[in-house]
Amino acid sequence: MTLPAPRRSNTPVEKHPLRLQLAASIGRGALDGAWWPYSRDLAVEAVALVDHFPAGYDRICHIAYSTPDWDVSRRRLTATKGYVRLGSFPHDDTHRVILVGVSAHAEQILQLLVVPFDCDARAARHAMRTAATPSNSKSATTILLESQDQDRADLLLHWDDDGGTAPSSGN
Repeated sequence: MTLPAPRRSNTPVEKHPLRLQLAASIGRGALDGAWWPYSRDLAVEAVALVDHFPAGYDRICHIAYSTPDWDVSRRRLTATKGYVRLGSFPHDDTHRVILVGVSAHAEQILQLLVVPFDCDARAARHAMRTAATPSNSKSATTILLESQDQDRADLLLHWDDDGGTAPSSGN
């Protein structure tokens, strides 16, 4: 009897679309967008981010991350587009990743909010939109706190209907 080959632990079981929202103008706000990974496994999630990052951006060669958001990871990963170095912000809880891209012309740096993988979908979408607003001046931590605040949940309803009016309560 032949057993199937064991699945590598850093290989995702399912392919998921990249949950990434970038600002129209990079470098204008406190953040350049947001990323909502599917797990705390940085080795898997970083490879997916690098390999599926939107065309038009340089190849990502370095990712600096906030340690509380991720399980322990390696210092270097192999993605389809090449090697990626990983580094952490020691004792940092800013819920950000900093992506460094390189090209023949220049280096590009993007700061992204990391939305916790288990975040409520409505709160996650709100956080991603806020982080990707070019005029945003809020920190990643502030955006997450405001998006997850249950007292503000009703204020987020308009985001689910593209800004239309909320259904009336029968009055």
